[in-house]
Amino acid sequence: MLHRNPWRDLALGAIGGVAGTLAMGWYFKAVGALQARRRRDQARQEDHAHHAAEGNTTPAGPLADIALLGPFYAAGENSTQAVGRWLYRQVTGGDPHSDETKTLLSELVHWSFGTAQGALYGLSRGAQPWPDLGGGLLFGSTVWLLASELAVPLLGFAPGPSAQPVSKHALEWGAHLVYGATVALTTQSLIAGLRE
Repeated sequence: MLHRNPWRDLALGAIGGVAGTLAMGWYFKAVGALQARRRRDQARQEDHAHHAAEGNTTPAGPLADIALLGPFYAAGENSTQAVGRWLYRQVTGGDPHSDETKTLLSELVHWSFGTAQGALYGLSRGAQPWPDLGGGLLFGSTVWLLASELAVPLLGFAPGPSAQPVSKHALEWGAHLVYGATVALTTQSLIAGLRE
């Protein structure tokens, strides 16, 4: 029997968070490839002008902007890019100019947040019966709902929930389910390895 050690659970959860963030990236690449194929197939079947007009519609509603202090994101920017740019501005007083710096900042935000959330999983769940998929899926759903859907738009780093189509929310939720399941599998595997 392995006794509860919060520091160990925090560290192993952080490793799980790295694995989960990596899995989330693979998920987005796979879904992106499927979406690109679907768009190519649709383009062959639909009139080009009709397809272009359809792609330019942006749903809106009462929750399109829920930022408490105003929006901090720029057009075409995702939330990690917005946070990275905002942090850069706090440190340097200006915006990053090169695409390489913008990409690096976005990746640092993404990986830091994913690792930190994994550490919270390890701390909150500790040793569970392997593979703890239920706990991982619940954890991923919670991160998606509280962080991606609520906190990020409230802080002004992304548009509000009704500014995005339901399909985008479903895509993000799917990514967080993959993240949570991977965090749980990795963390519980590492903890189980220490038992032996």
